[in-house]
Amino acid sequence: MAGLAAALYFATAFVGVYLPATAQQVARGHLHLLLTSGLDAAPPVPALQVAIAAAAAALLINRTDACMWWRVALVGHVGSALIAYAVIYAFDGPTTTRDYGVSCVLGATLGALMTRRGDRLAQAVGIAGTIALLPLSFSWLGIEHPLAIALGAAASGSLRRSRTADRPSAGRRRPRR
Repeated sequence: MAGLAAALYFATAFVGVYLPATAQQVARGHLHLLLTSGLDAAPPVPALQVAIAAAAAALLINRTDACMWWRVALVGHVGSALIAYAVIYAFDGPTTTRDYGVSCVLGATLGALMTRRGDRLAQAVGIAGTIALLPLSFSWLGIEHPLAIALGAAASGSLRRSRTADRPSAGRRRPRR
């Protein structure tokens, strides 16, 4: 079910739901925009951004499960937005700039992939994607990208040491029952 929901998320993001958040709107209590902004990709090539995020998510879901991806995506997207908005307010930054969240969903997914122990493909995709995303992070809202990467890595739980993480055969994680 969570996998189907992930597919529907990316289908919706591909079509686009123009409900981006701003720091000002969230501060005024429009908290639903924290979620709807995750359905929007920034111009000029939103479809490409959604496709790249979907491919990274598919890899993470294949290596773990869809519930893991949802946790990583929500923590990375919402968490990075809240922290960035707090920084914007603390330093009198622009509070009305529109925030599109697919890039933070991507960043969080890359952070989770980067920390997958014993999975060279996931690590390579995570590292390469992070390197590609960071040059887009030099603006008030751009600070969300490194935050989303870090929050995605933390939310994935891959940073914790486990008995199976050091075994090359650890492979696919089974969902808890």
